[in-house]
Amino acid sequence: MRAWVLRDYGSLDLEERPLPQGEGVLLKVVATGICGSDLSVYKGTPAMRNRWQPPLVLGHEVVGIVEEGPSHLQGRAVAVHPAAPCGSCGECQQGKPHLCPKRVHLGFHLPGGLAEWIRVPEGQLYPLPPGLPAWKGALAEPLAVALHGVKRAGPLPEGEVLVLGGGAMGSLVAWALKRQGAGVALVEPHKGRAELLMALGLADRVLSIWEADTNFPLVVDTVGSESTVSQALRASSPGGRVVVLGLGSLEAPLNLQSLVVGEHSLLGSYLFTPEEFSEAVDCLKLLPENLVRLWPAERAQEAFLALLEGRIPEPKVVLEWRK
Repeated sequence: MRAWVLRDYGSLDLEERPLPQGEGVLLKVVATGICGSDLSVYKGTPAMRNRWQPPLVLGHEVVGIVEEGPSHLQGRAVAVHPAAPCGSCGECQQGKPHLCPKRVHLGFHLPGGLAEWIRVPEGQLYPLPPGLPAWKGALAEPLAVALHGVKRAGPLPEGEVLVLGGGAMGSLVAWALKRQGAGVALVEPHKGRAELLMALGLADRVLSIWEADTNFPLVVDTVGSESTVSQALRASSPGGRVVVLGLGSLEAPLNLQSLVVGEHSLLGSYLFTPEEFSEAVDCLKLLPENLVRLWPAERAQEAFLALLEGRIPEPKVVLEWRK
């Protein structure tokens, strides 16, 4: 089989590898989404160098067809929950398997979906609704992250919510917020992407970084850099909440005076529960397809470079194996 291997930061090589053997269900990969974390590992940002080193087969937003496994799943298109918890630690027992310190991630600990075939435990598979285009299953993982982040924010306040970043995560967070009836103001410097999200009705207005220094009762940072975390706190109203989903930096200095005197709530949000992943699968049919640029998986290296260079207006790129 063919697999894209990150041999060094900034370099993907298409290699021939043997079919994966051992336990688990064998899937023929249909499509794999490119996540912001994949791009960060590819670039070798400090936050990702601290956690992951080549060689790696990236790809944790995966949909595939069951080729070898239980009879009731044979031939079915399934979305893959990419994080397998231990099931026995305190976090798992408390219903928080996404925080399991022993969890194993597809695309990081294990070879991921930038390959034609993968093996995963049966419990990580979620059949897609009938009639759904199979490639859309690759959106289940990022949508589940967005749903979890919005739930972490608690009850939606009156007034607009500010979303920092209009990439894949920002657009899905905006979709989840709009689905609940929230008004959304968006900060997204990519003009084409901002216009697309406005046209799709996922943002009510687009602000520049400088215009966003106003009072928002809820700010969602989908970038997670030093500048965006600081901006999120500045934009938060007294008593407001800030939820950080992005992980673009290792550290971000905080204005403690603003945090304490303004009584802001600062929350992190990571991954999702199995229930939220199931909810995301059920919601896939509602997502606008114009959010996605489909791209041949055989040209994955080109897709990574195009995203990093800002040449793709769509927030999400999904790689399809077409041969």
